[in-house]
Amino acid sequence: GFADCEDQAWGCDLSCYDDDGDDCNDSADDGGDDGGSDEVQAALVLGEGSSIPGGQVEISLYLENVEAVAGVQFTLGSSPEDGATVYEISSTSDCFEASFNNTASGTIGLIYSLSGCMFEPSDESNEIATLYFDVSANAEWGSVVELYFSEVIVAGDGGSQLNSSGYGGAITVGTIGDVNHDGNIDVIDAVSMISFILQVEEPTESQVWAADINEDGALNILDVVLLVEMILGD
Repeated sequence: GFADCEDQAWGCDLSCYDDDGDDCNDSADDGGDDGGSDEVQAALVLGEGSSIPGGQVEISLYLENVEAVAGVQFTLGSSPEDGATVYEISSTSDCFEASFNNTASGTIGLIYSLSGCMFEPSDESNEIATLYFDVSANAEWGSVVELYFSEVIVAGDGGSQLNSSGYGGAITVGTIGDVNHDGNIDVIDAVSMISFILQVEEPTESQVWAADINEDGALNILDVVLLVEMILGD
C-alpha cells in the first residue's frame, strides 16, 4: 500500500482520505464525485520548478491511481492569478493525447486516448504530462507562484468517474545562488559574486538578491563561502 502522507515525496498519497492525523488535510482539492465513499482512487500531482520574471518553465504532472484510468480532465489556476500562464501541454505517452484551453476560470486540460489505452493501477507516481508555463514579467524575485487544481475529473474503465483529488505545485521566481540567472548554480556565479564584492562590476537588483546567500543585506566573503558549499554540494 501507500506510505503515510508525512513521508510521501509529493506530500500526498491515496490514503489521505482518512485525514491520517490531519497531516494531509490542507494539501489537496477534491475534484471528484464522492459517489458515497471517501476513498480516493486517483490523484493528480503537480511538480515544482523555477524560472525568472518573463521566463518559461516546465512542470511535470503525475498520476497516482489504484484503479485503471482512461482519461483525466482538470482546471488549473495560479496565485497570483496572472503569475504564470500555460502555453503548452504535452503527453509523455505516445498512446495519449493532451489538449488545453486558457479560460477566464483557469486552464482546462484534457489527457485522453483515441486508441483505448489505459493508465494501469500503480503504487507509484507516474508522470503523464508536461505543462509549459510563461512566467509573468512582473513577477517579483523571490516570490512563489502557487499552482492549484479547482477541478479534477478522472475517468475509469467504461467511462465511470473515479473518486479523485488534485495536489498543486509551485513555481519559484529566481533561485538563490544563481547569480547570472542562467538556471545553474556553478563557478560562473561565484566569479560574478566576487566581481560584485570587489566592485569591479555593478550588480542589478535581482543579482544582489540571488548573491546574498545568507540574506543579511550585504555581499561579502560569507556569501562566497556559502555559494561554494552549494556548488560542491556540501
